[in-house]
Amino acid sequence: MTIVPLPTPPAAPRLAPLPRVPLLDSFVGDLVLRPWFDALSLIGIVRWFFPLSRAWAAAGVAGRSPEEFCREASLAADAARQAERALDLLQALRRAHDAASFAWEDIVFADGTPAAAGLVAAEHERRAAAHAWMGGRSLFLPLHLRYGFAAVKWTLPSEREVEALHGARLGDPARAFAPPPPVAVQQSHRLPGADGDTSWLRFPTAVSGAPDTAWARVITPVAVADPPTLIFLHGVGVEAELWTNDFSRVDSLVASGIRVLRPEAPWHGRRRPQGWYGGESVFGRGPLGLLDLFAAWIGEVAHLVAWARSTSRGPVALGGISMGALTAQLAATLAGSWPKEMQPDTLLLIGTTGDVVDAAVSGGLGRALGVADRLAALSWSPAALRRWAPLLEPQGGPVMPPDAIVMLLGTGDTVTPGAGGMALARRWGLPEENLFLRDQGHFSVALGLERDAAPLARLAAILHRLR
Repeated sequence: MTIVPLPTPPAAPRLAPLPRVPLLDSFVGDLVLRPWFDALSLIGIVRWFFPLSRAWAAAGVAGRSPEEFCREASLAADAARQAERALDLLQALRRAHDAASFAWEDIVFADGTPAAAGLVAAEHERRAAAHAWMGGRSLFLPLHLRYGFAAVKWTLPSEREVEALHGARLGDPARAFAPPPPVAVQQSHRLPGADGDTSWLRFPTAVSGAPDTAWARVITPVAVADPPTLIFLHGVGVEAELWTNDFSRVDSLVASGIRVLRPEAPWHGRRRPQGWYGGESVFGRGPLGLLDLFAAWIGEVAHLVAWARSTSRGPVALGGISMGALTAQLAATLAGSWPKEMQPDTLLLIGTTGDVVDAAVSGGLGRALGVADRLAALSWSPAALRRWAPLLEPQGGPVMPPDAIVMLLGTGDTVTPGAGGMALARRWGLPEENLFLRDQGHFSVALGLERDAAPLARLAAILHRLR
C-alpha cells in the first residue's frame, strides 16, 4: 500500500525539497555506475579527501597558531607561514558555524513553540554555515600539493590494550550488548518541509566510556497515522547534517508514508572529537575503532527502535549502508535477547559483508591505507584479529525472518566485498526477490539507488504489509 502525504500549504515556510541527480537517468548513469568509478573514488578519498580532512582537523586543534598546526599535522616548520592565511579563514568559518549551530539548537529545542519561519531560517543558516566550514578543507590544498598531509592520524593499539578494554566482553557477546537502560529521548520542534516534517532527537549516551549525546534527524510524512519507521545508519565519514548536498535516496521513502530516522554515528558530525575528522577514529584506532563504535552505536539503535515504537504503532525497519549496514546486521542478531520494544521488524542492508574483520583489514579501503602492514608492525596476527569477530560479526540469525530482510550488493565491491555479503545472504536464507545484485562497486551501488530504487520499494512493500 502506498500512502501519499498531504502537501504543506504553499504559503507556509518550509525546507527545500530533497536534491536529485537526473543525469543518472541518462547515458551518464550507464557510464558512471560501474566499478571503475569506485576505483577512482577510492583513490580520490585516500589521496585527497582524507589528507585535506586531516589538515582540517589539525587546524581545529591549532586554532590560529601555525606552529601548533605544523606539529599537529606533522609538517616541517617552514610550512607555518603558508598555513597562516588558511588557519585565519578556517577560524572565521568555524566561528560562524558555531554561532549558527548554537542559535539553531536554542530555537529548535525551545520551551515555547517558535514560528515556522524562524525554525526554517535557523536550519537554513545552520546548514549553510556548516557546509562552508566543512568545505574549508579546500583551504589546505596548496599546502597538500607542496608538502603532503597524512591520510589518517594513527593511534593503533597493542593486543594487550584491546584485551584490557574488551576482553571481558568477548566470552558472552549477547551480554556484551545487553539492552541499555531507558533514557529520556528529547524531540525538537518540527520544521515543515517539502518532503515531510523534519525534527531532531537527542539523548545522553557514552562512547569509549566518555559522556556523549546521540543525535538523529527524523523526517515524518504529513497526515499519516502511525507510519512505519526506517532507522537508517550511514557509512564511515558520512556527515549529512553538515553538508547541504546529501543525495540520500532513502529519504524519498517519506513520500510512501514511511518515517525516516537518520542517526549520527559516534565520532561523526556533532559528535566528532576535537583533533579528528568525521569517522577517522573508526580506522585510525584499528581494532578498537570498530569495537568501540559497535559497543556504543548498537545500544543507541536499541533506544531509537524503542522510541519509534513509543511514537507510532507502525512496524520498524533497521537499515544501513557500509559501516551502517555492518552495525545494523549485528544489532539485528543481538536484538533477540532485547525487550520486544527494542526489536526491529525488518532489515535493509546496502553494501555489506559477513566477514567484517577481512573487510576492515584487507578490503579496498584497508589496503589503500596499509592497515595490515601497520597492524603487523605491532605484532597483530590474522588469528589475533579474528579472535574479536564475535563482537564484530553476526554469529547467529537475525531477530526477523528471512522474507523481512532486503539486501543490495555490488558484485564489484572491494571495500565490503560482495562475496562476503552473498555468503551472509545465503546463510540467512534470503528469498531471491529480496536480494538485489548490481554490477557496481561500493560507492556506485549506493549512488545507483538514485536511478533504480527497487530495493527501497521492496522494503516499503514489506513495511506496509506488516502494518
